[in-house]
Amino acid sequence: MAKIKAGGDALMIEPTNLASYVPTATFLTHAIKATTSFDIEALLAQLPITPEDEYIYDEENPDLGWQRGKFHWMPVGRERGNAGRIKQANQPVNPIAERAINGMEAIIEMARQRELLADASALAPPTPRGAVERYFNLPPLDQLPKLDDSEVSKGVRAKARELAKQLRVRLIFDKTAREFTVAIEDDGIGQAPVSIHRTLLSLGLTTKADKFYLIGVFGQGGSSAYAVSKYSWVTSRRAADLLNGEADGVGWTVIKHVFPRGRRDDYFAYLAAAPDGRVPFASEADADAANIRHGTRFVHIGYDFGRGGSAITRQLYTALTVAELQPPRCSIKRSRRSLSEYESRNDNE
Repeated sequence: MAKIKAGGDALMIEPTNLASYVPTATFLTHAIKATTSFDIEALLAQLPITPEDEYIYDEENPDLGWQRGKFHWMPVGRERGNAGRIKQANQPVNPIAERAINGMEAIIEMARQRELLADASALAPPTPRGAVERYFNLPPLDQLPKLDDSEVSKGVRAKARELAKQLRVRLIFDKTAREFTVAIEDDGIGQAPVSIHRTLLSLGLTTKADKFYLIGVFGQGGSSAYAVSKYSWVTSRRAADLLNGEADGVGWTVIKHVFPRGRRDDYFAYLAAAPDGRVPFASEADADAANIRHGTRFVHIGYDFGRGGSAITRQLYTALTVAELQPPRCSIKRSRRSLSEYESRNDNE
């Protein structure tokens, strides 16, 4: 936990608590339905947030200038010069495919960690293909049975459809705001609130270098989605049986592009609750009340597809199809409805 010096004494800077300012479960219920810039700005207006020019993140002394009891904008990856890294994607659809791959990895990692709970000596699968065969009993694409009425064919496709429900990519267009929103959601292992800033919001760091059963290494490609979004938000909750001693609950934050007054070094920042980088969080009870399950959601609002025009969905489908050469695959949905309306419709089907 971050510390400051005052009169020679070391004092703890407690993380700013959402529950001190808003009914947390109600706030989260609205937060996970946010699909427009207006939605995000209405949420932020309820919170005490230090203006971005009043807190300048200092890697050597992050608590310098921190205002107790307020949230602050902190550079993604805790790197003030992060804009160059984040603006790397050459096509707006590419970061979405990267996020989908991260979701696949979260589902595989959950299966692997549960395997280790049952047998700590179990050797890891040597490849992503091996992981999918072991954990989901699905064959490689080149060994899929023919599409026919045989029981084998029906069985494989039924398992694949069930698995696909755990990873969803949704394209939403709001007619009033004239904004595209892209949501990438997985029901994978998730992250505990205290770990989100070190994992989902890191740049160039990795916990996957020795995990040959996963697909990527650094997990940075998806961050380029921030560069083509007006706002992004993320929530994550760890699977309860894989908390490893960390407290259950949900972390939530918003990411935006910051242009400092009188400076040329723009950067991307997220809303932080403490100088050590932790994100705003809510308790297990509040997460349950808001019906937030384990897994991770990235939602990118005001997404700029460039000159895609009517070809946006085709480009997105192509990018995701290329990314999904290995299952598990994801379900891809398009809607002009709000995210909450779409979820309600799916829940009733």
